[in-house]
Amino acid sequence: MESRREIVAITALLLFLLMPLVILLFDPGADHLQSSQSFCPFKMLTGLPCPGCGMVKSMVSLYRGAWMESLEFHLFGPVLVLFFTSTLVVKIVGLIRKKDFPCRWLYNPRVAWSVAIILGIWHLTRLVSFILTHNLEQILKESIWS
Repeated sequence: MESRREIVAITALLLFLLMPLVILLFDPGADHLQSSQSFCPFKMLTGLPCPGCGMVKSMVSLYRGAWMESLEFHLFGPVLVLFFTSTLVVKIVGLIRKKDFPCRWLYNPRVAWSVAIILGIWHLTRLVSFILTHNLEQILKESIWS
């Protein structure tokens, strides 16, 4: 039963890491990605970005080699790719060696709270910047109400 859970986790990690590559294959220049409507329900309703908005665009830019553009779309995009890649390696090695590698830091409440606070501060800064640089008409254009 445990190995089945590991296989499901590995599959989910692979799908998450390969999704931006599939997008990149169908839109190599990422021109459509830049100008297309977001699929984020929060952004579609309010016109404002949610804490996760831009994550896929960040990953696609990272895979294209545009590091600065990746960080502009979402600060945590490259961090998440690195985290999921390292987790994938640990899970695969654990499955092959039939040994569970405990990741105590992964379940550490201090780490979770630190990441949540950093993400919250970053998102609040991004939200204030977005509101200050866009008028109401531009914000509504980002939503379904335009």
